[in-house]
Amino acid sequence: MTTKRYLKFTVQESDKKILRKFLVQKKFSNSQLSNLKNNDGMIFVNHKLRHFDFKLKTGDQMLIVMGEETPSDLIKPMEGQLDVVFEDKYFLVINKPPGIASLPAKARTSKTMANIVKYYLQQKGENGTIHLVTRLDRDTSGLMVFAKNSYAHSMLDQILHGDHFQKYYLAIVYGQVSPSEGKVDLPIGIDPDEFYKRVIDYEKGKQSQTLYRTVETFSDASMIKLKLLTGRTHQIRVHMKAIGHPIIGDFMYTKHAEPLINRQALHCTELKIVHPVTNETLDLTASLPQDMTDLCQKLRG
Repeated sequence: MTTKRYLKFTVQESDKKILRKFLVQKKFSNSQLSNLKNNDGMIFVNHKLRHFDFKLKTGDQMLIVMGEETPSDLIKPMEGQLDVVFEDKYFLVINKPPGIASLPAKARTSKTMANIVKYYLQQKGENGTIHLVTRLDRDTSGLMVFAKNSYAHSMLDQILHGDHFQKYYLAIVYGQVSPSEGKVDLPIGIDPDEFYKRVIDYEKGKQSQTLYRTVETFSDASMIKLKLLTGRTHQIRVHMKAIGHPIIGDFMYTKHAEPLINRQALHCTELKIVHPVTNETLDLTASLPQDMTDLCQKLRG
């Protein structure tokens, strides 16, 4: 199934006036320009079909018919529950439950959020091409973002680690964190003994920064709110372990079976996004899931 995508622009005084340069200014990548040219894309200026070298004027109305995107057969559509937090024609934000992966592993055919999103989009008659913008570990819950086309994906990627795309998590960790707020700035690299794990690595690791603030203290645990300044694999889990406060239930990094919860108590609770196309400011939230709510109640005694 293939579907057309449309974008509309009004040329402003400050915009580039050669059509190709205008599109580059609007964050079209080389591959998207190529897709426009080679996959039945079309550009209309004031209702007339134009080419990349066309000279624009302030006030011109542009309609771009994006080239075809054919969904990959590698991700099969699968019916499932989907908690939609935000949706427009550019992207989709969902609240992921714990216990389900974001994307299929190469050797697995089990249901993932990507399979469910593809089914959801196709049922609505939309293109089912999967553009995953943010992913969560299998046992981390909360907000995830899928773009609906390559242009929106590219636009979101460009703001992903800046002030226009802020990600906040809630975690319940062992011990009372001191100081109660601060920044963890420790480089993260791949564990040389177990490739799927991450470690603090001062020689080969990439710069990784996490802000944290304690929001509730228990007798021997804390709930903290975290803001990611970088986006490394397992960043929060590794940073919390590094400062002596691993996440409760995180067996991979503690090797301790936790009777109070059967997964790491980590939840992506808030996204603050300046919409890269409409410039609307979105403040999207997902409340604490039941298992983490229950854990708080147990810790309160």
